[in-house]
Amino acid sequence: MPVRLSDHSLKDFDLARKPAYDRRDITPGILHIGIGGFHRAHQAVYTEDVLAGGDHRWGIIGASVRSTTMRNRLIPQNFLYTVCTKGADSNEYQVIGAVKDVLTISQHRHQLLDLIASPQIKVITLTITEKGYCLTPSRELDEQHPDIQHDLSNPDSPVSAPGLLATGLKQRMEQGSGPISIISCDNLSGNGRSTQKAVTAIAGLYAGEHAHWIRDHVSFPNTMVDRIVPATSDKDTLRFLQQTGIEDNGLVICEPFSQWIIENSFAAERPEWESAGAQIVDDVAAYEQIKLRLLNTTHSALAYLGLLAGYEFIHQAMADPVLSGFSTYLLDKEISPLLQSPGELDLEHYKRSILERFANPAIQYRTAQVANDGSHKLQQRIYPTIAEHSRRNTDSPGLVLVVAAWLHCLNTAKYASQFSDPAAEMIRTYSGDNLVERVSSESTSFGVIWEDAKFRTQIKDAAAELKQSSVQALLQRIMVSN
Repeated sequence: MPVRLSDHSLKDFDLARKPAYDRRDITPGILHIGIGGFHRAHQAVYTEDVLAGGDHRWGIIGASVRSTTMRNRLIPQNFLYTVCTKGADSNEYQVIGAVKDVLTISQHRHQLLDLIASPQIKVITLTITEKGYCLTPSRELDEQHPDIQHDLSNPDSPVSAPGLLATGLKQRMEQGSGPISIISCDNLSGNGRSTQKAVTAIAGLYAGEHAHWIRDHVSFPNTMVDRIVPATSDKDTLRFLQQTGIEDNGLVICEPFSQWIIENSFAAERPEWESAGAQIVDDVAAYEQIKLRLLNTTHSALAYLGLLAGYEFIHQAMADPVLSGFSTYLLDKEISPLLQSPGELDLEHYKRSILERFANPAIQYRTAQVANDGSHKLQQRIYPTIAEHSRRNTDSPGLVLVVAAWLHCLNTAKYASQFSDPAAEMIRTYSGDNLVERVSSESTSFGVIWEDAKFRTQIKDAAAELKQSSVQALLQRIMVSN
């Protein structure tokens, strides 16, 4: 008979590392917005180690932006869940007790605003994906975004994350609750500064004095986060039940590797995350650039090219010697020559570790999952490198092909049905012959690189080749020629 994970049943879970503290002693000091799998396998694990070290002020209140699913799954489990770390040969289980509650903006908006204003909450973290910040490609607040339009008309009932933060911070100012740090943990270039821009912009549009208060009392550290966390499938949950005898509807799967680099810019007290392995540094930019342009770019390449080659999972694409060889080519020939590495980072070792992580067969990361939201992701991951090649008068045919593959996937029903993208509906309304020109006419949505005539010609040529040749043949041609 299966046993549902809970405070009561925890004692029976002999295979797992369990909370090394009395959960009743934990008080909430962190509000996290976007409590999906990545947060629960990343920041929550670092915080769990801080709690285990004896500092019990840092319990987490989680918040879902839209869905009630996570709250419904975790309530019967007393908000406990298991992190299953999958290596190539073995699994490790850790039960996380750091989460005290999970709320949703739709059902608990005013409770969340009260938490943002509470003097007990010293840190707010976010994992809401790039699109959750409601930014334009130039990293300004998108005032025409439907959620921002709603919030400007209804500032006391915000639906966007920037609107929620701005309204909650106004309440915090009025209550005199003191400074706070807001930490974005999304793959967004300059994520702290981008969050600051969004929040202060909407606060200013609210026509309140708290925009100035935010500048003086709220810090927005930049961060870099890294851990592969595929979506947990029903098969994963069933396999976990069979292996452990425990039913866990909050199970999260991840790889062994984990990295968190945080800018040393805090407005208030914060957990000693460095005791759990995080790095607190003066400048995150170099680490962030390396991760976005090496790891994330290669991940996107394997996603779109892997989809076109018929692979369901990233590790299957990596098992294809042509796609694997192309990943190495991208890292060595088109990306790393343009990067400056922090002195303590061995760039060659980092590149090899990326390929090993992607090839891990224990991590079932769907190509379609990685392909989600490409219209946002490519602007961070790929376009800057292509633009830099253009400035240096050098070529980047592999990166151009990845962009063409993204467009091809979005404009082909067979592939487009497998993943989501905010630009999907717009792309599907364009005809094949003038697709590139139509995209370039929407450069405010897709990025200024589309205004470059040379880039558009390269994309057209690569798109035509994708229709005529197999992915493997095209990749072989690029690698041989360059």
